[in-house]
Amino acid sequence: MVADNENVARAIFSPRMIINGEIQPEAFCLRPSIQEEYISVIRMAFPTWLDDVKIIPQRKNRKLYGYAEMGVNGIRKIQLKGVVYDVKECASESVPSYAGIFITVNGENLVGGKILSTITPGIEQDFLILAIQRELVDIAQKGLHEL
Repeated sequence: MVADNENVARAIFSPRMIINGEIQPEAFCLRPSIQEEYISVIRMAFPTWLDDVKIIPQRKNRKLYGYAEMGVNGIRKIQLKGVVYDVKECASESVPSYAGIFITVNGENLVGGKILSTITPGIEQDFLILAIQRELVDIAQKGLHEL
């Protein structure tokens, strides 16, 4: 269980997630290629959290810029019609601080690349996903730290 009073860190990579110091909605995108079910974050309550952020793989087109510190309570309190945000533990042996931001829309889990059955497909879903991402960007931008 991830407590309301905890903070989590979202690794921010350039160039796709940040432009001129501004976090982009892409930073909170669920990847369709793997039907991603949650947005990966690191629990800052663990002493190894910063090391865990730094070991996330980088590639030639993806360099670690820093991290965005986000309050779990703030994430859970986002008010968007029909949308519920939650932060859950996703620990593994290699990364015990690992967690995820899970999102449901009208009770249906949001999954990368999956069409929601509870809303009109197409433009309505695209706008909703952008609104969902924007809410997270607004919280993350306030806690942006460059490494």
